[in-house]
Amino acid sequence: MQAHAFRLTPGTDLKEALERITDAHALRAGCVLTCVGSLSQARLRMPGAAGEEDLFTTFAGPMEIVSLVGTLGPDGLHVHISLSGRDGVCVGGHLVRGCIVHTTAELVIGELPQVEFRRVQDEETGYLELSVQPRPSDGAP
Repeated sequence: MQAHAFRLTPGTDLKEALERITDAHALRAGCVLTCVGSLSQARLRMPGAAGEEDLFTTFAGPMEIVSLVGTLGPDGLHVHISLSGRDGVCVGGHLVRGCIVHTTAELVIGELPQVEFRRVQDEETGYLELSVQPRPSDGAP
């Protein structure tokens, strides 16, 4: 596994930064190894049942990032985040655009060289779901 380390600066949209990193480093099977930092605001897609309308919630900060986990690949990202407010209460959900870095976000991304992550339509869930495939030996994306 190869690791890539980054520091995101105040005002950066965390989801957009992960998309740029995935593209810039041509990540075909990336995973978030760790992330610490803070957000000035957060917008999350909240859990729901398949077929239900997506529910988005916006939170005012500052908030500490207590976890960031997910997969990064050429067909898109699937990332979840947990945040803690000043009162210590944690919230979490699916990372979407609108999560803005407050002071910093120290991010380490791992890259798995033998496989690639693809997203394929799953008829049961209705979502593009992860398909882990051997990485082609010719190096083609």
